[in-house]
Amino acid sequence: MTVSPEEFARLQAGGAEPDAAVERAEARLLAFGEPITGLEVRRADLGRSMPPKWAWQERLVIGYLNLLIGNEGVGKGTLMCWVIARLTRGELPGDLAGKPIGIGVLGDEDSFDGVWVPRLHAAGADLSRVVQIERPDGGFVNVAEDREKLTLAILEYGLRLLFFDQLLDNLGAGTDDWRQKAVREALQPIRALARELEIVALGALHPNKRGDSFRQLVAGAAAFNAVSRSSLLLAEHPDDETRRVLVRGKGNLSAAPVSVEFRITEHRFKANGFDFKVPLAAGHTDGTLAVDDLIGREGAREDHSRIAEACEIIEALLPKDGRWHAAKEIKDACAADGVDARMAKRAKERLSIEHRRTNTYPSITEWRWPDTRDSVRTTESVVPTSPTSPTENGRNPNKSSSWASGASKDSGNTSPDCDPTVADASPLPGESFLEWDARVSAAFTGGRHERG
Repeated sequence: MTVSPEEFARLQAGGAEPDAAVERAEARLLAFGEPITGLEVRRADLGRSMPPKWAWQERLVIGYLNLLIGNEGVGKGTLMCWVIARLTRGELPGDLAGKPIGIGVLGDEDSFDGVWVPRLHAAGADLSRVVQIERPDGGFVNVAEDREKLTLAILEYGLRLLFFDQLLDNLGAGTDDWRQKAVREALQPIRALARELEIVALGALHPNKRGDSFRQLVAGAAAFNAVSRSSLLLAEHPDDETRRVLVRGKGNLSAAPVSVEFRITEHRFKANGFDFKVPLAAGHTDGTLAVDDLIGREGAREDHSRIAEACEIIEALLPKDGRWHAAKEIKDACAADGVDARMAKRAKERLSIEHRRTNTYPSITEWRWPDTRDSVRTTESVVPTSPTSPTENGRNPNKSSSWASGASKDSGNTSPDCDPTVADASPLPGESFLEWDARVSAAFTGGRHERG
């Protein structure tokens, strides 16, 4: 079919409806052998859509770049030997379960024959399915320069996962790994390989020394973590240095999976007339830790200590008389003890302290202990009352965190829905406010006074 210049001009006219636009594009393709835009344009079609596929369910996604972050010596190589062994046997949950695959290892962080192969053997891998990929001169594979050769190797050996032992080594010597654009361009060949050949691309990176979030923990430009569709963090267990924890720090394609915990043991065997002693990942179990439990643990402990200190100050200074009291002295006392406003706020929330603002000028913030007889909690309100002093029962700096000495009874409570002998009871010796509050709340009946 040919289209005359006149007909083509007519179809090119602006303001066409979608069907006419498609007709124009098809006419252009027929008349000149190229799309009208000069670009490949595809109409959305649900018939081509598929959910993500996983080599390891919700951890290693097929067709994309994945990352494994961990300190040097934490056991990334030992973990990867276990992962590779399971994949070569088709033993990981996911879309490859029951389907053994080939694995390619790139990099020389560790000797392939002297380190990788013995560890893989100890982990139970099918060694016939694992290959090392490097340049003939022993140099690093450059994913940009060697993309076609990598494609041939993947197809030749039937590989479904490429593990870059140290990802930076394969991006080229000229790549500035702290520049976003440079990193994105350097990673593009890996992303294209993963997408076009439907393989897993998994790169290992060392973390920054300090980071308040997983994003800050990933070394180099933020583009590494931005490009990855699944980024895993391997770290020591915060309560047991003999165990390791693997968590997913970033994921775009599914809800976060539970963490995986394991220990690293020593495995011995004989081969080729030599005695081998290699580390082995063993005792894998589901864990309860999340990424926030592993990042900045020292900072987390310090925060916990500060919050506890702020709770002591609040319990000592805020009278328990059911009345509103100005919060300024309490905040000032927290600041004087080195507790910042953020920690003081978290302590207030932990103790379920109610707060409001007066409509006086200037407006004053007031706090009070929650009324356990009322399921409605005041989150914030503005009232036409004058502030009262919080100094009625003062603060003894040498006093413990117990608030019992400042407690007062609400002897006027005659609610028929509660047991007054319980609801009006004084705190027991050593009983914290939250423990007392839970005990008193339990006295209410009918479920109408649940704690908010």
